[in-house]
Order: sequence, then structure tokens, then C-alpha cells
Amino acid sequence: MFILDTQIHMFLPNTPERPWPDIGESYNGKPESTPKQILPRMDELGIDAVAIVPAIWAGDDNGPALGWAAEHPGRFGVMGRFNLWDPDRERIERWFDNPWMRGIRMSYPDFRGRDWIDVDTFPWFWEAAERLGIPLMLLIYGPEVRKVAAIAERHPDLRLIVDHMGLIIGDPDTQDLWAYIDDIFPLVKYPNVYMKFSAIPDYTNEPYPYPSLTPTLRRVYDAYGPQRLMWASDTTRVRGATWRENLDHVRYTLDFLSEEDKVWILGRTAATVLKWPRPEGGWEWERTDPGAADPGAAETAR
Repeated sequence: MFILDTQIHMFLPNTPERPWPDIGESYNGKPESTPKQILPRMDELGIDAVAIVPAIWAGDDNGPALGWAAEHPGRFGVMGRFNLWDPDRERIERWFDNPWMRGIRMSYPDFRGRDWIDVDTFPWFWEAAERLGIPLMLLIYGPEVRKVAAIAERHPDLRLIVDHMGLIIGDPDTQDLWAYIDDIFPLVKYPNVYMKFSAIPDYTNEPYPYPSLTPTLRRVYDAYGPQRLMWASDTTRVRGATWRENLDHVRYTLDFLSEEDKVWILGRTAATVLKWPRPEGGWEWERTDPGAADPGAAETAR
């Protein structure tokens, strides 16, 4: 089984030579996350590849992540950061010039506000991403998830991945982080919308294997099916769980998943949507077609 973890923040340390930007975002975890720390754990856990999500607190430079991907072919790809407010719009036309770039992860500091997810705020961006075939991971939560419908409807060939199933970011002791989970289900009608089955331990204080979450996770699975779900650990940020627990929760403890389901959720869905290259070059995956009437319809891409 090919296992692809679709979200790991990797970043260089905050140093005088390479300072993190002052954008009002804080991070209190480990000082750095590089292949030196990540690759041995990948090998230990049987994880074939990782989608690097450059950390918001470390700035918008995708260079280090792309360098790591080039140094370790097939093990890493990059969901790069893209500054919507930069006046140089033409740089999106060159997004795939680097062969290790797999898409864009849309997350922005608080001072940027939240209207970027509105389809009419940056219409040029959604159009360009659709035209160029750039998959987008969206860090949105709560009622914001409803806004994905307008984007998906206007841009049916644009692949949209909702991070963490759109769950609220916060403290499970003081907030109902699952309060808006029902808002993701109307999006099922748009076959170009995918859910990232990710960072699950962050949304409960219950110990592994989080049995109280199983019925809700089953609802998400029943609605979207394995070909529209992709697993991610978010292990360098997630609280209260090891990387192994995060993986084994899907790999072994969700008993409603068949072995074929796990093949899709743990790797093939993401490899398909992100056009993940094989280490030997090229790519060949069965894939869901976002324009198909049946969201489960598959074709072979070469």
C-alpha cells in the first residue's frame, strides 16, 4: 500500500539569518522540521511520501521545501504558499515550473481577514488555478465551508481540498469543534470537492483511538467515499497524539474501512488529485474525474 501523508509542516528554525516574519502568528512546537527529523520516522512507520505544507509562521518562501523535495525524489512534494495580495499575478502561470510543486495550500495570517474565500474577492486566482490544473488545499472552518459551494460551482474543474473536514480550530475543552460538521455534507454534490481526513486527534481530548468520534467519521466516509477522502497527520502541529497513533487510527482502528478503502484514503486519492510522481519518474494512478456525473467514476490517467 502506498501511504502519502498529505500535510506535514516543514520549516527551518527561526534565526537572525533567516527570521520568521512578524505576522501575528505564534508557534511553540519544535524549533525546526526538516528531512533530518522527518525521513527516519517515515521509514519507521512505512510512510512512502509526504506533502510538505510550508508553515505559515515561517513565511511564504517555498524554496526550502522545494529543495528538500528535489534532494529526496518521490518522498516529498510541496503544496506551496501563494500570496494573493502580491501584485505580481503572473507568477501563478509559472507555478508548475518546479517539478516538485504539487499545488497551493491556502492559509493566511489573521490580519488578512477571511474574505479571500469569497469567490468574487480574487476571481482571477480561481480562474487561473482551474485553467492551470492547480489543486488547492483550503484552511477554512465553521460556516466558511459553505462558501466552497460557490467556488466549486463556478469552477467545476478546479480541485478543492477542504482541510481537516472544515472543523473549527480551537480547544476541545471549551468549544464544540464539530459544531458545523453538517456544513460539509451539501458539498458532496460537487465532485471536484475533497475532504482532508486530517489532524483528527486535535479535535478531541479523548485518548487514542478516539472511539466517540467514530460515528461522525463514519458519516463523513459514507457521504464522500474513499475516493474523495485523503489522510493527513499534521504531526508537527497536532496535539496529544504520536504520528504512529495518527496513522494507525485510520490504518487499523476504523473498522468500517475495507482494505480497498484504506488504499484510497491513505494514499491513492491524494496521489491522484495531486498527480504525485513515482520515484522512477512519471505517474500512473487510477483517478476520480471531477467532471463525472458519478463522483465514484474512475478513469486511468497516464
